[in-house]
Amino acid sequence: MIGVTLLLASAVAATPVGPPALVVWMFAAAPDAEVIKIAERETGPADHRAWSDITLSPEPVTSADEARAGSLATVFKDGSARWEEFEAESGVARALAAAVEPIEVLPGIAARDALIAALLWEGAGITRGYPEGLFSSLQDTSAFRVTIAGKSVVRPWLDAIALDPKRLFARADFPDGQSFAKVQALQAEMALLPRGLLAIDVMPPGLVVVVDGSPLPEGARTAELAPGHHYAHVLVGGQVAERMEFDVAASDTVPLRSLVSPEELAAAGAAVQNASAEVPADVATGVRSLAGRSGTAPRVFLASIDAKGKPRVVAFGGGAVVVKKRPVTFQIVAELGGGVLESNGFSGKAGQQELTYQFGGSLGFELGIYNAALYGSADLALTPSAQMAFGVDGGTTPEDNQQTSAYVRPNGGIGVYLPRPLPGKVWFLLGGNYGWFAPSSMGPGVKLSVGIPLQEEGGTWLRITLDGYRGTQMAGFPQEGTATSMASLRIGFGSLL
Repeated sequence: MIGVTLLLASAVAATPVGPPALVVWMFAAAPDAEVIKIAERETGPADHRAWSDITLSPEPVTSADEARAGSLATVFKDGSARWEEFEAESGVARALAAAVEPIEVLPGIAARDALIAALLWEGAGITRGYPEGLFSSLQDTSAFRVTIAGKSVVRPWLDAIALDPKRLFARADFPDGQSFAKVQALQAEMALLPRGLLAIDVMPPGLVVVVDGSPLPEGARTAELAPGHHYAHVLVGGQVAERMEFDVAASDTVPLRSLVSPEELAAAGAAVQNASAEVPADVATGVRSLAGRSGTAPRVFLASIDAKGKPRVVAFGGGAVVVKKRPVTFQIVAELGGGVLESNGFSGKAGQQELTYQFGGSLGFELGIYNAALYGSADLALTPSAQMAFGVDGGTTPEDNQQTSAYVRPNGGIGVYLPRPLPGKVWFLLGGNYGWFAPSSMGPGVKLSVGIPLQEEGGTWLRITLDGYRGTQMAGFPQEGTATSMASLRIGFGSLL
């Protein structure tokens, strides 16, 4: 019982907490470790993939492909053994045609040569029992004919030549000398025709295009093809992807397109940078295919990098955006607004508490270090309906008792951002400060600000600030020790430097 308990505990401990994340970058390769580290703050530990994993549909050589190749080899061997039987040639040709038809991929030269051998014997078998004039017109042989440059030719022989146009055929490749001579003549005729062209889309680095079993040089954008039937695929890390079977006529151009074009990848990258998972349909199809091939059911993210090197990660299906964190922010602030001012120091009020309206503005800065903030500002308040004396208490000359309706409040303080003021984000600042309320008061204040981004990825905000102050008249001024209070609501702008 103890042993069973220990085994169950081990199994629970070994079970992952949740499925791993899959991050698909809209680039040819995943970025460096530092950028990945930043992205994983949002995604958690993840498998990072790039362009080549979604641009091509993986179609590896399977047991079914191997069974088809094995079946062709068996039919060819059996047909060779029955060749000399009475009127067996047509039956051998049709059996070979049935075995050739399911072939979908030529992984290498050996597979190509085996197919060429079967096609040569197929052509020999289907032509042996028919006079040349009848072969070109009978319904019974229509599946074995094709018209090239206005002439009806034996299709399996044409396809065999197309797979290796420069091959020097030998008599041993044929069951009879007559077929050998006819193929040599057809090969000479085909050599005079214009070649077709395989046009290849731009592929991610490291991919290899294989045409008729032969790899092309990396980065090749075209390949010449002889008229006939051809096979192409792309190797991604040695794995077959994006299979194609196609017929080519003289002067034809056939495109070998990846699932996702470079233009679609660029459009997807732009969408991700704008915090959107609405990417082109082919990109979405490729991402879903890649996720479906994972051993688990991961959370899927799309990722890109903007012009400043900041990663953008969007949850596939909608979600959060992560940006490279700035440990320090510096913001310039300008605001306008108004409120109320209450004081015992207004002139002509005999020291009585008086409440009046005020309006003005503020210029300042905010230095953020992660979520902490140091800030300072110079605030101006105007009270058209009231004045305050700022001369010497008990003075007898006009110079001793100056009056003003304008009050300047230089102040500084500390606060906390929730969250930090990063581009495109709404944030809040709560802070406390201390300053001089000119001409004659000093004391603490509080500030609550909210920033609303003006652009999705911009560093400028519309700011709304609620500001409060309560101080006392300083020694040597009228109404020494009495309170002065002010409350303001201001609207303005803040911009990161």
